[in-house]
Amino acid sequence: MPSRRALIIVTLVLAVVAGGGYLTKPLWQPWWYAETLCGDHVSGDDLAELLPRKRLQAGEDTFGSGHGRLVCAVNEDEGHFVLRMEAQTDPSDVRTALGMEFTIPTTPRYVFPQEVPGFYGKFGPVIIQKCPGPGHDSRGHKRLLITRVVSHGVEDDATPASLRIAVSVANGADSELGCGADPLPLPERVVEPRTMPLKQAAGTMCGWLTRAPLPKSPSGAGWRVAAPTHNGAPITNCSLIDPETGDSALDLTGWYGGWTDTPFETLLGANVVIPKGHDSRDALMSEDFGRAKARCGGESANFLAYGDGTDRKALSATQMRTLLNAFATDQTRRRGCTGLDVPDSTVHPKRG
Repeated sequence: MPSRRALIIVTLVLAVVAGGGYLTKPLWQPWWYAETLCGDHVSGDDLAELLPRKRLQAGEDTFGSGHGRLVCAVNEDEGHFVLRMEAQTDPSDVRTALGMEFTIPTTPRYVFPQEVPGFYGKFGPVIIQKCPGPGHDSRGHKRLLITRVVSHGVEDDATPASLRIAVSVANGADSELGCGADPLPLPERVVEPRTMPLKQAAGTMCGWLTRAPLPKSPSGAGWRVAAPTHNGAPITNCSLIDPETGDSALDLTGWYGGWTDTPFETLLGANVVIPKGHDSRDALMSEDFGRAKARCGGESANFLAYGDGTDRKALSATQMRTLLNAFATDQTRRRGCTGLDVPDSTVHPKRG
């Protein structure tokens, strides 16, 4: 039998070890969360980059439960998360998630490589994928898988870790929910906004701009182009950049899916004085805003033109309308859309 002195020593050693383990818990808990939350889809290294170095708690976790809405979270105290990952395919949940990001359509921040159909939203990374597996929903719409990473005080801007977590969760949810989308590659970095000379845009989905009737830029230097998305993205973008200031003179975006109708109607009503005989569902043009629409794959598609709205703007409303029509025509051709409706030559007053 050990002596009383030996027992005391062993007890003290165990207390020191336990206390040391407790104090170093912030160092090892990200890997514990990675192994126990989110269906083992998230990397401990990525969590360690984001989670604060303090005591945390496991939050809600529905991965592996068979639910159609998958959620997992790490909390700083009961009910208050620091990091929340969610993925859903149910149409009502999809509309809610996208409605939180887009009360009105705004040009997203493209931070993923083009192979990942995502962007950095109001609350963190968002990925929008089409689901060929489950077929159409009760309204006849194609199902989407929406994956979001929402942080509370964790990051002020996009980081490689949060983008990788979003892709990891999307790939895991794709398999668990039977979405049937192609696996997405893990991003190695945050994509920085990049522009190119107009001629170099010829090989991109914005190549139509090289054939468009463009006025001279304000500085007289050659226009630059931003082409951050690929042909099949759920939100596509071509921007004409002022070479002197680096600011966008015109943003042209295409939005695909029935979820885009309500935000566009809200946006049109907020920006255009809608004349008698028209309503917010129409294709209309104002002084620095325009909307066209079509049907793509049996669903709505909306096309947005948004100018800089300043007194020194480089493009007139007529020129913006011409470019919007060219963009929408090119997009509908690329995606096999029908029923293209573009604004007529009337420039309506903008709503002040």
